[in-house]
Amino acid sequence: MKNTFTWPDNASCAVSLTYDDGLVSQLDNALPVLREYKIKGTFFLSGAALTDAALGARWQQAVKDGHELGCHTIHHACDMKWDFVKKGFSLQDYSIQRMREELEENKRIINGYGYKPEKYVFAYPCGESALGPGMAQSYKPLVAEMFLAARGVTGKYAVPGGIDLIETPCFEAPVTTEGLVSLLEKAKEDGNWVIILFHGVGGDYIAVSKEVHEGFIKYLAENRKTVYADTFGNIAGIIK
Repeated sequence: MKNTFTWPDNASCAVSLTYDDGLVSQLDNALPVLREYKIKGTFFLSGAALTDAALGARWQQAVKDGHELGCHTIHHACDMKWDFVKKGFSLQDYSIQRMREELEENKRIINGYGYKPEKYVFAYPCGESALGPGMAQSYKPLVAEMFLAARGVTGKYAVPGGIDLIETPCFEAPVTTEGLVSLLEKAKEDGNWVIILFHGVGGDYIAVSKEVHEGFIKYLAENRKTVYADTFGNIAGIIK
């Protein structure tokens, strides 16, 4: 059933493009296309994007271009079951206080890139929102205290009036332009917010091709009258 939420510009639905981990392929292949078609994205930075000065300078330009920088922890803390998690940096190794300190530092770094919003946004690494021994303690209350909104990874639409803004759903980007467009066409029918998660764009990992990504951005630019495209934080603010 179509919801009755009124989107800006009387659009039929809303979309936010989110990009995780601050990857070089996003700098090389996603940002130039977003600039060309005047679409704004949300980039959740972690790892080298926060510690490498040369990459930091490039993210400063993304801020100047009007994109949103979000927090994603510095060390991409996930369950120790994942083989990419470094010893000492699994969620099982964290306390609430350690996570708080890391997230404050995460904010400080992106603030140093020139991104200085009233409220920051967050994405849970690996979509996991608990920490400590046995991952028995939720850190969602900490996130609710520190951030306007946070993105999870549950694959469904965000329905105004029924969204937990501290763990919103999203869709992992399909590998075809047609798959991405179909997410928007369904959102138009129901009047919902679709949040899309990208990792690599034409490189790195969990990647979509440059051609697929550009095809979808072009579609958004051609459908501005029916699809309201904005950053994750801006749309969360509208809903809140």
